[in-house]
Amino acid sequence: MIKWGILGAANIARKALIPAIQRTEDSEIIAIASSSGKEKEVQQQFGIEKAYGSYEELLQDSEIEAVYIPLPNHLHKKWVFEAAKAGKHILCEKPASLTHQDVIEMIEVCNENHVQFLEAFMYQFHPQHHRVKELIAEGEIGEVEYLRASFSFSFDRSKYNIRLDKEKGGGALWDVGCYGTHTAINLLDSDPIEHTVKSSLDDEYGVDVTSLVTLRMENGTMAQVDCSFNAPLRHQYEVLGTKGSIQIPFAYRPDANDHKGVIKVSNQDGSYEETIIGDQYKLQVETFTKAIKQNESLKSYHDKTLENIKLLEQLYKY
Repeated sequence: MIKWGILGAANIARKALIPAIQRTEDSEIIAIASSSGKEKEVQQQFGIEKAYGSYEELLQDSEIEAVYIPLPNHLHKKWVFEAAKAGKHILCEKPASLTHQDVIEMIEVCNENHVQFLEAFMYQFHPQHHRVKELIAEGEIGEVEYLRASFSFSFDRSKYNIRLDKEKGGGALWDVGCYGTHTAINLLDSDPIEHTVKSSLDDEYGVDVTSLVTLRMENGTMAQVDCSFNAPLRHQYEVLGTKGSIQIPFAYRPDANDHKGVIKVSNQDGSYEETIIGDQYKLQVETFTKAIKQNESLKSYHDKTLENIKLLEQLYKY
């Protein structure tokens, strides 16, 4: 049984990760820490044994083996360093950090302290994406030419939202565009060598609220990623090949569709649909705890994290 501590009372922790950890058979959350005074509230909500008023106190708890970090983007590096030095395995919310060099250093400090590190990009653990890779490998749509990914949603802009805070890693690309860029790297099995981006900026906050990215990959395939804070909820991608296409309409939040992933395939032989069920947050936690218990390498995930952060950092320089 892996004993967990949660560094922060963010919505993503309360709505997704804490329940997911509690759904697994080999994990137990024994502590919550908050710097905003919410630790007792979260403790009572989820029946957590211990509550700390500071992150430092939680990291000093020798019972805790792993931590989840759902803190604002600009704080990830600091607390990954602190957690690693305290000997805790680390599941860190995406994006892992805001620069490629930061992530290199974060992985290095985890290796030096013999702890596991994983960026919490939950979508990739849903089995629908593995099935897409199988269909591509089987030649179901011929040679892949192009990938198109979209993630958008809207929220109340009349009050403060950290997604609009430039100094804390706000912006549509950092928040939801990163899914599409990660998908391109993950599914096309190649790294981007050329890229362009066009963005609409918020007049008040100066962050991108809508962005359109075009990529050319090392293997010759291309991708287009769009993201927005100014459009209805949409989280999908499509892979186009020389003989057909694969559409994934619930790509990034299948949990909002009863955990059902839907795969729509069209090719020269006709069209068909597959439904694949998977609890992506739970599967993410299980992948991480298995790596802890069996000392498995997570390098393949690190490589995608590093390439994605490098790309996003470059896009924000435009």
